[in-house]
Amino acid sequence: MSHLTQIEVDGRSVPTLADILPEQGGALRALFIGKTPSPASVEVGHYFEGKMGKGLWKRLGDAGILSAAADGYADDALLGEGFGVTDLCKVPRPFGDEPLRDEYQAGWERVNAIVAQLRPRILVFVYKGSLDKVLRYSFGWDHKSGYGFNDDLARTFGRRVFAFPLPGVSCSAREAQRHMTDLAHALEVL
Repeated sequence: MSHLTQIEVDGRSVPTLADILPEQGGALRALFIGKTPSPASVEVGHYFEGKMGKGLWKRLGDAGILSAAADGYADDALLGEGFGVTDLCKVPRPFGDEPLRDEYQAGWERVNAIVAQLRPRILVFVYKGSLDKVLRYSFGWDHKSGYGFNDDLARTFGRRVFAFPLPGVSCSAREAQRHMTDLAHALEVL
């Protein structure tokens, strides 16, 4: 099932990915928050189908958290496992094309409304840099998050916050495995 949708931006229709969210609150163990849909993902109609994004699905599968059916896409399994996904900025961008400050601020306002309505237990920021931008632009913090759980941010966000250690980032394989094990254990107790 494709998650392709259209949004209006400056009077023109732009293809993007629809949020994958339950209809009512209390059902989400975790909400995955991306930065923007990649053009590769929009072309396929599924989340995280670009080179970096596929690393998310692999790490989740390796940790026993979520895996796709052999003939399907991992994002189709999200709701059934108590997960949802959205992006801070819905206009697709290629890797390296960074949203502007006001886009991050407006995006966090939209995502924060989703969080308030659906009350996910864990916020999983797919890109640590996006979490840092939200902290800077929306909260006025000059704070750098770490990979894995950032328990110092739980009070600010009202729930646990996890920065995902994607392959290729400045996090060793051993540290990434430890963070993914922590996430898997946290999700088991929910």
